[in-house]
Formats: sequence, C-alpha cells, structure tokens
Amino acid sequence: MRRTLTTRLALVLALATASAAWAEATIIPLPLQTEKEARQISVVVDKGLTSTRSLPTPELRQARKDMLEGKEIPIDLLRQLAEYKDSLAALHYVRLLTEDDMRAHASDIAYFGAIAVAAGRVWALPSMVRALAYLSPETEPKERVAKYIQVLYPHAWAGNTLALNAVIDFNGEGRLFGPLSNATRARIEQQLEALGDGQGELKLAVNILNTKELTESEKAAALAHLRRAAESEYLAVATTAANLIEQLTAETQDQTAVTN
Repeated sequence: MRRTLTTRLALVLALATASAAWAEATIIPLPLQTEKEARQISVVVDKGLTSTRSLPTPELRQARKDMLEGKEIPIDLLRQLAEYKDSLAALHYVRLLTEDDMRAHASDIAYFGAIAVAAGRVWALPSMVRALAYLSPETEPKERVAKYIQVLYPHAWAGNTLALNAVIDFNGEGRLFGPLSNATRARIEQQLEALGDGQGELKLAVNILNTKELTESEKAAALAHLRRAAESEYLAVATTAANLIEQLTAETQDQTAVTN
C-alpha cells in the first residue's frame, strides 16, 4: 500500500504544484499561495545592534558608519557587523550570499537572514526560508536551529503565511525543527482555521503521508485534514485533497480486504 500511495501522491502533487517546487527539498513541497501582504507581516523579535558605539573596534564602528551612509564596505566587515546582530548588515550579507550560491551558503543565509528578520527586516524572510530547505537536522548547529524557531514562530502566529508555511514544513520526525509538539500543532491549526482556505490543511496531510510507515491514527489525522482541504475555494487544493481522500480510502479498504 505504501509504495502505491506514495507514487500516486507524487503524481498528484506534481500536477498541482510543479511550478512552485523547491529545488532539492527533502519533503514534497506544497507552498501556501497567499496574498503578498500576508507574507510581509513583520514582528520585531530582537532589535539586535542599535548603537555604533557598542561595537568593540574603531574599524567596525567606521564600517557601520560607512554602511549607514550607503557606502560599500568589505564583505568580511559586513559579516562581522552581522555577527554583532546588526540587522542591516545581516540583510546586505544575505543578499550577497544568495547571489553567489544559495546551497553552498545555506546555513549562513538562514542564520543571518533570521537576524535581519528578527529586527523587522522581513525582506530577508524568503531567502531564509529557501535556505532552510537545504539544511540537515544532523549537521545544522542547534543554536542556529533555535534562532530559526525563535524568529519564525512569532511571525507565523502573527499571520505571516510564509513563516507559517515554514513552520509546517520543517516540523516533524527527521526534519529540521524536530517532532511536532502538541502545542505547536494546536497553534498551526488555529492559524489555518483563521485562514480558512484549506491550503495549510493539505500541507499537513501531505506531511503525514510522507511518513515512512503510517499508523492508523496518522491515517485518520491525514483524512481529517484532507476533508477540510477538500472544502477549499481553491480548485487545485480541493481537487488534490479529494483525489488523495479517494486513494487513501480505497487502498486502506484493499489492505483490509487482503488482511481478512
């Protein structure tokens, strides 16, 4: 059953979301299609560096003054300023790394992007989220993962749908943020209910169906999410959910018949 369902699931989602797939992501991608304004909701989590005088060396203080005046500064000084949580330096540094090689610099893009977003520079959020898809839970430093969570969760709960999308995608067994807690699941469902478009419910169902060995409770949870998604006003979401309900139900019945 698992092999057949996975194959069909991949085909259905390829048709529904091919144009939005994240390159080389380790999960089946299903980005939320949301209004631009909702993706730009900003929350100040950590203002970071706010005073040039607090920097430890004359070189860094001068570099920050130059940057604030719009002058170009060496990339090594830009990184040092970003390490002191200067959010503007972090934003500039992320842009340079993204232009160079997203995959090669994924951890730095995600981390310094988080510093920028934490201070309200939400323009770094798309690069941060894209970079997260390249990171491994086995190798990414725990303190960096904690920073991603510290930044993404408040944005997701405030209604930023790009952050909510990331919270859904990177929570789970074997994923970057680890197993989904009951508290986080409840907050996600609360946000999805407020959105009411079924897209997030479909993502949750897909994430469950990506599990290697589905338990009966997981199947039931996936079906519950799919039934809500099937009521979406978005045709692609409703159709994909309906197809998956039909396939999951039919193959469960087939397995029951074989067992009996």
